[in-house]
Amino acid sequence: MALTESDRRDIFEAVHGPDVANNLMQLIPHQPAAHLVTREDMHANTQMLRGEMAELRGEMAELRSELRGEMIELRADFRTDMAALQVSTQRLFAGAIAANVIGVVTALVA
Repeated sequence: MALTESDRRDIFEAVHGPDVANNLMQLIPHQPAAHLVTREDMHANTQMLRGEMAELRGEMAELRSELRGEMIELRADFRTDMAALQVSTQRLFAGAIAANVIGVVTALVA
């Protein structure tokens, strides 16, 4: 048996009194019963949200995978650049050592 608006008002007035009931009823906008959310509506929305969340989890997994791949590429590029810098530094040190040896030999011969 569905309660009518009149039944609801009678129950509320009996529990809280007519003054509280009138004040509250003025504050709450009237909504026809057809506009209220049903359990079926909530269930449908829940199912839709679960589907969207599953889709987002899939997209997040894909993004994590892409990010890992990009990080691996960056790490490889960094290692390549560091190796090139190391070779360049070693060459500079070898050249500096050779120049010092030549300078010392030249100083000793002269």
